[in-house]
Amino acid sequence: MTLPDPVAPSPGAPHPTVTVVVPVYNDVARLRTCLAALAAQDYPADRFDVVVADNASTEDLRPALPAGDGRFTVVLEPRRGSYVARNTAARRATGEVLAFTDGDCIPRPDWLSRAVAALTAEDPPDAVGGDINILFRDGSRPTTGPELYETVEGFDQERFVTVTHFAATANLVVPRATFERVGDFNAALKSGGDLEWGRRLQEIGGRLDFAADAVVDHPSRPSWRDLTHKTVRITHGLVDLTENPETAGFARDSWHNTKQTFTVWIRIWQAPWPEERGAKLRFAAARSYAGLLELGVRARRRLTDRGRARRSGVSG
Repeated sequence: MTLPDPVAPSPGAPHPTVTVVVPVYNDVARLRTCLAALAAQDYPADRFDVVVADNASTEDLRPALPAGDGRFTVVLEPRRGSYVARNTAARRATGEVLAFTDGDCIPRPDWLSRAVAALTAEDPPDAVGGDINILFRDGSRPTTGPELYETVEGFDQERFVTVTHFAATANLVVPRATFERVGDFNAALKSGGDLEWGRRLQEIGGRLDFAADAVVDHPSRPSWRDLTHKTVRITHGLVDLTENPETAGFARDSWHNTKQTFTVWIRIWQAPWPEERGAKLRFAAARSYAGLLELGVRARRRLTDRGRARRSGVSG
């Protein structure tokens, strides 16, 4: 381990205690599925617990908890934002390892076992980002434009970990000692907090590994409304990150991707995937839509920020 700490799980330790952190806002049906999958983990039942961080839901989340299972608890975080909710749950955690996932994810039965095995191997990393597999609405293939787009742009966790040096918090597993050393997620961010945390881990010499066999499934976002919501949220997060010089480069890369909006219609015909003409058109439409939406959000934020700066100058 790159960051030695006597409290962290030692190499060869078979079953350190784990606390799973699940932030959620409403969506009781998917939360019930997530928690049922966690209850069915093959990790020893007496070695892990689950803390659900209720981010001021308007729905009653209690029916989603497995009946009579004392390992599952709910903590309330009234301040909106998934990262502040994760921080609140992490502070309540008692496990030696923190395993982060989301309320709409479905961890596979061996998720915890595989992730902990990676953390306690002979040459263990300081954190693990497991794979995120997209579940499509109509089976094994994407059909809608937003699904085709998400297949390429959604959850490429291996690239996130190996190239950009962060792991999406849908599947991030880290010794609590390491998490405490790096610090909480940036609670001011509504998106991109996992990237910012990963950069801080890298700054102190931490090693993040990709664990291909520690898998959570994530339902696709098949509708244009879903794509709109995600694009707006992520773009706001990227704009916020430009204020941090350590993450500004990633945000500039996103701007470069946005410029490709206007060339995707040419490039898609030269690409081997998707194969069908209709699928190519749907993907290109979704890619263009997301790119134009990102441009709009960036322009609006720039105007808003300039207006605030002028008002601040006048009042000063």
